[in-house]
Amino acid sequence: MTQKRIAAIIALILIGLLYLFSLILAFVDSPLARSCLMAALFCTIVVPAVIYGYLVFTEHLRRRKREAEEE
Repeated sequence: MTQKRIAAIIALILIGLLYLFSLILAFVDSPLARSCLMAALFCTIVVPAVIYGYLVFTEHLRRRKREAEEE
């Protein structure tokens, strides 16, 4: 499996768990649940962005390495 495919599978699992966690916390009425819900919603946005940034960064490094080897 390629590194991108593994990262995509991990991202899908994380996002799915965050959605499930958010859904469960939305029905629980406590101060801790509200804080955890906000954290889960924040992570739902941040985790995919971080994974995408990681993939872009690694692709950039691979491209630079290939260019250095060609010279």
